[in-house]
Amino acid sequence: MKICKAHYKDKNHDAVIDIINTEGEYSSDPLSFTLDGITFKGSTIADFQVTDGDAEKASEKFYIMKAGGFISGDSVVPYWYTLLRYSLDVEIPVTVFRRSDSSDLLGMIRVSFEYTEHDHSKTQCLYYCDDERVYHDDVTVNEFSLKIGGKKFDSSKKTLYFESALMDLQRQISPEYYLKCCFTCQYSDYSPYGCDDYGCMLCYRKQKDSYLKVNSKDEYFEYLTDDYEIRQETYLCGEYDPRTRCEGYRGYVDGISHTK
Repeated sequence: MKICKAHYKDKNHDAVIDIINTEGEYSSDPLSFTLDGITFKGSTIADFQVTDGDAEKASEKFYIMKAGGFISGDSVVPYWYTLLRYSLDVEIPVTVFRRSDSSDLLGMIRVSFEYTEHDHSKTQCLYYCDDERVYHDDVTVNEFSLKIGGKKFDSSKKTLYFESALMDLQRQISPEYYLKCCFTCQYSDYSPYGCDDYGCMLCYRKQKDSYLKVNSKDEYFEYLTDDYEIRQETYLCGEYDPRTRCEGYRGYVDGISHTK
């Protein structure tokens, strides 16, 4: 478990908070924080929700978007309640490897963003609540950076999608350093079906030999099974192996993407 220090702000709150990161799999909602008596949980750093039982109380103190309740196929989609209209500055610890002395260092990723009311002149991020349209807030990312000791590296990718921002940061810190985490592991990948902004890396450590055979999207489906874990980009396990070969669907090698 890790603690991510953060600064949360909305019209009713301005507080330093601890975001608890269990580093569990995506489906387990590994991120959580409690503020003003309400606990929010989520799988990414920019998508926190409250349970149905806490939604009414939370709506008195926070801006909560209610969605769901519509028919999809043969079932009714459950309601969900998303926290919006706030800003967050969050620091995420990550291990960085220094090549000069083969040492592991503590790096700190900083992401700063703000949710504001949807501008209807822009592309719609549309949901439904029962039969009514509801709109997700627009997001502005002000910073995505990495600090290693006294050195700070700012990503040119102002995005919540870690894949793009971390790729840019890895290019900047190479060859002196590399990020030592799932993102740069030989056996991690993103799903060809798409992914969320954070926490959706597929870990194929249980299928290492099969994964290394993959060099195209077709081979991805041919050789690999659903026996994988879904991990955060910043997660680090004891089986980490730096990605030094352009093998696997993603083909990422030390800051250079060779995605098929």
